[in-house]
Amino acid sequence: MRAARVWLIIILLFLSLAPGALAAAPEVRENLEYQISLGPWSDVARVHLVLKELKPGHYLAEFSGAAQGMWKLLSRWLPERYQTEMLYRDGRLQPVVYREEFQEKGQKIRKEYRFDYDHNRLTLWRQVDGGENLKEWEVPLTSPVYDLLSLFYNVRLDALGPAPGGASLRVMILPDPKPRELVFHIGGVTDEGLKVMVDSASASAGEADQYFMFLNPERVPTQAWTRAGILGKLAGLLVNPGEIKKEGLLGLPPAASPISKAPR
Repeated sequence: MRAARVWLIIILLFLSLAPGALAAAPEVRENLEYQISLGPWSDVARVHLVLKELKPGHYLAEFSGAAQGMWKLLSRWLPERYQTEMLYRDGRLQPVVYREEFQEKGQKIRKEYRFDYDHNRLTLWRQVDGGENLKEWEVPLTSPVYDLLSLFYNVRLDALGPAPGGASLRVMILPDPKPRELVFHIGGVTDEGLKVMVDSASASAGEADQYFMFLNPERVPTQAWTRAGILGKLAGLLVNPGEIKKEGLLGLPPAASPISKAPR
């Protein structure tokens, strides 16, 4: 019996190592790194924006950050991870699940937004310290809604339509649960890139938050900044522009490559 068990273990080990038995690791399509500065402090955090291909037409985008130096003691102000799964459909990336993981008042919070296109609904689920996953709200999903990651890559693909200098572009983003939108005000092209101002507001907010950025020809923000109250200017600087995928971001065959389309 002991010999039989040994041979069984050997056979199972052999099968587990056979070609094709192990799932292929997701292919990293792009990995961008930003240095975060706050007021007079030039390197308070580093964040990565990574796009992975899970399988043809199915993608995972992740934004993760880590505080630097003494700021590690205050790292709770920086969300640990944002993540969205997307499917390529009709010339754009359609979000299907968006997740947030961060610290809040000493607790680990996990939020998951689920896009149900078959039943036209968007739901938010929330989990605290690994406990039960509870449904917080559900709203109708009647028009395109983007999380910030899927929005970033759809802008990269020019899937939201043309936005010439002087134009404004309105995009609906995740509700809270009341509707929220971003308004992009397109400026002119400078030596640092295309200047864009973004207004962020919800139906319940009084004043809109404003963000500014410079975009390169691939529509990647190379610099971005906003005001952070008494601390001053909060800014991000792209430190590895050579990693920008200039062509074939999604790795699609030529017949399926993205083209400029209006939002659906």
